[in-house]
Amino acid sequence: MSVYQRYFRITQGPMVDEIDRLFELRIAAGKLYDELAVKHGATGSKNYDRAGTFAGFTFATTPDQDIYRHDKKTRLWVPRKNTPAGKAIWANIKSLPTPAPIEHALRLVDLEPGLPMLTDAGKWYAPTLWGYGAPRNIWFVSVPWKDVDPDELEQYKAIKAAKTGFDRDLDALLWEAPADWTEVKRWQVEKEADEISDLMKSKPQ
Repeated sequence: MSVYQRYFRITQGPMVDEIDRLFELRIAAGKLYDELAVKHGATGSKNYDRAGTFAGFTFATTPDQDIYRHDKKTRLWVPRKNTPAGKAIWANIKSLPTPAPIEHALRLVDLEPGLPMLTDAGKWYAPTLWGYGAPRNIWFVSVPWKDVDPDELEQYKAIKAAKTGFDRDLDALLWEAPADWTEVKRWQVEKEADEISDLMKSKPQ
């Protein structure tokens, strides 16, 4: 059978608590990066949204280009790694904490973001997390899935318990959603996402 996606809606419970915790760590780390930016004469700093790693500084005027290079993709200024001054700034940057991606909250329920859970016809599929933080705290998780014969799955459980074999796909299908998750259809996810997006657009900036 081909791979499809199961969708879940989460508004409370351990997963939301973990997401909130990761956001708090990210905010705290962001303040440290901003303090470092001020120390080096920058107006601010930016981190990559997903990875949380340092992306670059912003300056009111062009900084010393012997120390910084301009990244055309991000439009930020990054310390050079081949000059003493640039290396010193990088040492300061690396001393700061790198907040874990919000997607790492999936690890709380034995899902690994960004890594293959199921494969099909040469393609791999991973679980994903996305949604809307406080005050809404509405989150969605998609989990790759495929239908298999229940008897086959039961047989695999016995094989796994006896430690006499391993099947990556069948092992993935042993995963069970937490009791506080609500399984929904894709159209329900898209409908709610559109409604929230429209509401956010209608609010005055």
